[in-house]
Amino acid sequence: MRLGARELIFLVLLLAMPVASFFYVFEPRNKQILEAQEEIRQKQIKLKQLEAATKTMADLGAEIDKLTQAITLFEQKLPAQREVEVILQQVWELAAAQNLLPKSIRTDKMIRNERYSEVPIKMVIVGNFDGFYSFLLELEKLPRITQLPVLKLTKIKSDEGEMQADVVLSIFFERTDAGGAGQPAGGKS
Repeated sequence: MRLGARELIFLVLLLAMPVASFFYVFEPRNKQILEAQEEIRQKQIKLKQLEAATKTMADLGAEIDKLTQAITLFEQKLPAQREVEVILQQVWELAAAQNLLPKSIRTDKMIRNERYSEVPIKMVIVGNFDGFYSFLLELEKLPRITQLPVLKLTKIKSDEGEMQADVVLSIFFERTDAGGAGQPAGGKS
């Protein structure tokens, strides 16, 4: 077999066809396939994120319902402003039941918040420490929301077990702006 120019050209063309198809057909197609696979991977990641967000959305709805119920419960525990005097009477009776002597009780300036108001009441109570401890336990059992942000105990040196308590009792109540909600009923004693 003799290789001439024509056969040599045919052989080169025959070998060039697969090389050319690799560079002009297979290589671009592989790039397109890789790009498509990357796009699919990115969309799957976004889909998983969307599923997670959707799952939390349902959880958020349930959480909002729980918090709304909790707010309703706390609002039920907030007395109306007109009931602050009743709560003061309850506190006075609790102190008397434990043989404590309230020396002074005076209300401080009302603190207004968005959904509730707070009246700090400064009290000075004298008596036996055991009675005062029982008073605090009974105060905690009251059905209304109260707080003791300040408590200072001083021992009375003349009697064993006797003490004086300087207390600030905060009473929380529903905020009502109708009718000029000012100071609560009652006042300084």
